[in-house]
Amino acid sequence: MPTDAVNDVTLGPGSLAGNGVYAARDFAAGEVVVSYRLQPLDEAAYLALPAGEELFVHSYGGRRYLYPPPARFVNHSDDPSCCQDFERGCDIALRPIARGEPVTIDATEETARELDTFLDAYLHALRERSGRLLAALIDRDAVLWMAGRAVRGRDAFVTAVAEAGPVSLSEVEWFVGTGRWEALCSADARTAKGRRHQSLLLKVIRGNWQIVYHHAG
Repeated sequence: MPTDAVNDVTLGPGSLAGNGVYAARDFAAGEVVVSYRLQPLDEAAYLALPAGEELFVHSYGGRRYLYPPPARFVNHSDDPSCCQDFERGCDIALRPIARGEPVTIDATEETARELDTFLDAYLHALRERSGRLLAALIDRDAVLWMAGRAVRGRDAFVTAVAEAGPVSLSEVEWFVGTGRWEALCSADARTAKGRRHQSLLLKVIRGNWQIVYHHAG
């Protein structure tokens, strides 16, 4: 966060570890209210986080990132005062925000971005037929149902989907579980072997979205 923006917001009561973010001055619509730089984490760094820090880890493109304060404490609202610019790493005022007013976002946009970027990473790994990229996105105990049989375990899963050929998806729908730790993807797929319906069950495991079950039609 830029030094000159530190005094633009302040912390107060909220729902994220008891904290929320509040405007310390008036903001006009379109102004950057909170900016941040995400910290990439590998699995070892994630496991070494102090207790409670895992709450502020999000997974984009199959990789973990830690949100810094004060951005990590921006609360959700169904009528948010800010929108998120993920490319620039900032929250932007949707309307005028008065000093003392809560700074809020629609947190479902974060989850949607997590899942969409995960799917992009998975499709890229399939097209590249890269075992290394695929393994990073699949749980060690994952199950794949394909061609009328079940394949169990990460290594067997990776081998089977890599052999199936490139995939493109359409009619993608996500169903997110309570607490955003589980999500189901329903989609139609075109592969080298024809068109099939796909269902993917994902869970957040050690801070990262992972495929735990894939029904490949």
